[in-house]
Amino acid sequence: MLNELEQLAAKIGRVLHHADTLAAENQRLRDEIARLQGEAAQLRGEREAMAADRELLNIKIEEAQLRIQSILDKLPTASDSRQLDLLGDDAADAGSSAQERAAHKASGEHA
Repeated sequence: MLNELEQLAAKIGRVLHHADTLAAENQRLRDEIARLQGEAAQLRGEREAMAADRELLNIKIEEAQLRIQSILDKLPTASDSRQLDLLGDDAADAGSSAQERAAHKASGEHA
């Protein structure tokens, strides 16, 4: 009977040791889950911040595209005669005035 009690006590000791091991492993897993949940929350926050930044950049890009299109719309088209006259009317007037002065000077020298 004493031998059976000793065997039973040994088995109980092994079960208790196994229970302690399982409890420690359970606590380790709980700590790991809490750590991973914290990391996941941090990553979610970073992802949301990146999404907000991306949305802001998309808005800025759209605004820039609208400004560029507005500038392009103001430029003369290929069928617009203003595009061919890059120097403007002032240059043509200056050229004809120079010719008139030269002609007047030439006629003044002969007089």
